[in-house]
Amino acid sequence: MSTYLITGASSGIGAATALALDAAGHDVFAGVEHAGDGRHTLAAASSRLQEVVLDVTSQDAIGSVAAELGRRLAGRGLDGVVNNAGVGFPAPLELLPLEDLRRLLEVNVVGQVAVTQAVLPLIREAGGRVVFVGSVGGVLAAPFAGSYHASKFALEAIADVWRQELDPEELPVILIEPSAISTPIWDKAITYLDVLLAHDGPGVARYAERLRSFRESLRSADQHGKDAGDVAGTILEALTTEHPDTRYVVGASGKIATALRPLIPDRLADKLGERTA
Repeated sequence: MSTYLITGASSGIGAATALALDAAGHDVFAGVEHAGDGRHTLAAASSRLQEVVLDVTSQDAIGSVAAELGRRLAGRGLDGVVNNAGVGFPAPLELLPLEDLRRLLEVNVVGQVAVTQAVLPLIREAGGRVVFVGSVGGVLAAPFAGSYHASKFALEAIADVWRQELDPEELPVILIEPSAISTPIWDKAITYLDVLLAHDGPGVARYAERLRSFRESLRSADQHGKDAGDVAGTILEALTTEHPDTRYVVGASGKIATALRPLIPDRLADKLGERTA
């Protein structure tokens, strides 16, 4: 069987993917930000699954995990890395604290590149694969999620470029583009938005009515989003099928949005983005 590393494996898509790979008989290194983060969500896994503390914003932590994997694998190499860790800070771009923008880009973009750089020698040893968990939000943008969309648009480019750069070595680079998925990221986003709405001042007041409507759309996305297991199944296919696609869109609405976006003018795309937010 194969061996895989997953970042952001303490909940949501990452945890579901770790469990799916484990259930399929693979060896899994489940990366979590803090020790014990996956205590409950990964409890059903077999003894093969091993939790590793991996803060994707810490170069020291990334280097330590890569070195540990090298020792444990002892020349076998790593069959795949799933770059899944991510955060979301919803706010009008005018009001988004720059430290939060930097934090989001560090987790969602720089961290993905840093982890991939660190384990790429192990991927080469096994002839393995690189997976980035992007989003339909990397194709179609909506108001008040600008920082998140920026990170997912960036992953689109990173996946495209890395795919071309590694193609001569026949190392697949695969992008997963889920639409709305029910995960804890929505509750965290709503909490962040509630803090923003609690602030007085003309800046917040200017957007307040639309932000409250946006808050309800986040709640609806969580309630009606597809199960994280659907994305995990797609990632499992991308990692194990003999000839993987370069990208996989998960969810009917996402497939429609990604198909239509190149064909429609910006103003119409704006309306579509608002409806899918």
